Amino acid sequence: MDFSEKIIDKKEEILDEFEELTLKEIAVKIKQASNRDDGLIFKLACLAARVSVLNQRIQAIIDENSANDNRPNNGANNKGNIVEKIIKRSKKPTDVPVEWVRVQIKETTEVNGVRFPSGIQIDVTKEDAQQMIDGSKAILLEDSENKDEV
Repeated sequence: MDFSEKIIDKKEEILDEFEELTLKEIAVKIKQASNRDDGLIFKLACLAARVSVLNQRIQAIIDENSANDNRPNNGANNKGNIVEKIIKRSKKPTDVPVEWVRVQIKETTEVNGVRFPSGIQIDVTKEDAQQMIDGSKAILLEDSENKDEV
């Protein structure tokens, strides 16, 4: 998102005013300052400053939680849209095929937040099927599609 130079300058001025505070304290101060009636440019600058502080806080949380994940940390990835980084990290690789198996539910159970009644047949991943079978919640069924192909 591109802001006018006036808004960017005012945002930087606001952030510079609170630079000795922690990010949490800065967020509170900016929120308080945005309640003043100083005009549209000031309010937009406050909103832009809040977004900037929130991005910094989210990045700090991510850095704190991934400090020991054995991934090389080069400075190139420290800037940019934090939301896109989170989405990229959460995507599963598409080149790994998911293997499905058919099970019959023996008693009402929940799989990945979905409740299934007893007697129903569902296709689940091998991992989910193994958990349900180990917990005596389901039985593995022969996959008729695979039998037809052989």
